[in-house]
Amino acid sequence: EKRREKALIKLARKTKSIKKQGNNIGIFGLTSTGKSTMINSLLGEKLADIGVGETTKEMTPYHGTRYTLWDTPGRNDESAYTNQEYISFIKGLTQRLILIQYTIKEILNLIRLFDDLGLDYDIVVNKFDDIDEDEQDKFRRQIQREILSFKLKCKKNVFFLSASYPRMFSDWLKMVHHLTEECLDYDDYTATYTESESESELNSDSSSSSDTDDDN
Repeated sequence: EKRREKALIKLARKTKSIKKQGNNIGIFGLTSTGKSTMINSLLGEKLADIGVGETTKEMTPYHGTRYTLWDTPGRNDESAYTNQEYISFIKGLTQRLILIQYTIKEILNLIRLFDDLGLDYDIVVNKFDDIDEDEQDKFRRQIQREILSFKLKCKKNVFFLSASYPRMFSDWLKMVHHLTEECLDYDDYTATYTESESESELNSDSSSSSDTDDDN
């Protein structure tokens, strides 16, 4: 089994990347980690479908003014190693965001693939608003311990945020600054959120966001 895995990794390393123009950011994560909501919030408009179950069947681009976001099917299996088109795609990306909700283990196989190929990535702990406020520090430490335990080699940053309510956590601004590598006015990329809407978001309880909990 280990010999087969090494052979697959060797094949993946030899696969050439598909070059793309501009800043291309891949959004990875299992079904219901909030990939579609993340894309819509980053672009400031509702372009990606949100629904129950897996809504993304293939790599799908969404074009913005500062970047192109790529929605990817939710997966955490070794079949990615044998799919040369998939390997070429992820190699050609400028940046990679891996969305998780509760644990690194959710998508560890894909993270291992990125590490084996020497591809940098950022981990985004989405739906952080679902964690009780008095448990958030403990949860942060848990994720950091997992990162150390699994010895992730190519991880660059870890962001704790809510794509449904971008204004709720400061890591949203940090993530966008990182993705664009420049200081941006917050309203440039959260155009769909008015001041009154953001205030209601901050005061709403977790039940008000239940309609986005099952999105892709």
